[in-house]
Amino acid sequence: MNFNTTGSAKVKSVSCCLLFDPKDGNIQHVHRVVTMEGAPDTSKADLEAQTLKLAKDLGLDTGKLQVLHVEESALEGPGRYAVDPKARTLVKQQLRAVAGPLRAAVGKS
Repeated sequence: MNFNTTGSAKVKSVSCCLLFDPKDGNIQHVHRVVTMEGAPDTSKADLEAQTLKLAKDLGLDTGKLQVLHVEESALEGPGRYAVDPKARTLVKQQLRAVAGPLRAAVGKS
């Protein structure tokens, strides 16, 4: 996601916070905050609180998830993202091509 302007206002920053399962690194929720020029920055603590509240409102068991802050640019482009739970780093995996029977089954009714 890439924001440049909203009307005449310009984007100052984009902060990203995600929640992941520490057992397998699967990302359960991603929250981005876009800060426009002239607006106050959102602290990491406030971003985490917002992320946890929104995830809980969506029905996620946030007590079993861990928080990771990442650069917005780290989530650009197609791919499957996960977290290396030991290193606490974001890992981007390549998308697999659809093959054989699945491709043939897509067009059938």
